[in-house]
Amino acid sequence: MDFDDLIGQTVGFYGVDCNALCVDWPATGERVAFEAVEDECDGYRSCMRELNPIPVDGKIFFGEAIAQLTVERDEELSGHRLVDASGHVWLRMGTSRWDDWYPCFTFDYDPPRA
Repeated sequence: MDFDDLIGQTVGFYGVDCNALCVDWPATGERVAFEAVEDECDGYRSCMRELNPIPVDGKIFFGEAIAQLTVERDEELSGHRLVDASGHVWLRMGTSRWDDWYPCFTFDYDPPRA
């Protein structure tokens, strides 16, 4: 499973646990989890190395989807974002300042406030 295959698709979203997220895989409806893996380039720089599929078991996610989100490429972040129908960005993950001297791993979860 490759997370990039989800770009442009709307998925059920089950939340995050540390640097992992859980979504429905559209082709099968199966819940799948991915972990954003940080690559510590050196003591001052870091980036997102990859999004690895991981087992859902052993992580803490909601039992039912809490939102329907669209997966988009995030060019500013050099990564991905999950956005709801109103345009609110729930999750951004990737490498911020990727074209700067000090890039930085980013996993920013921001569910809407009630």
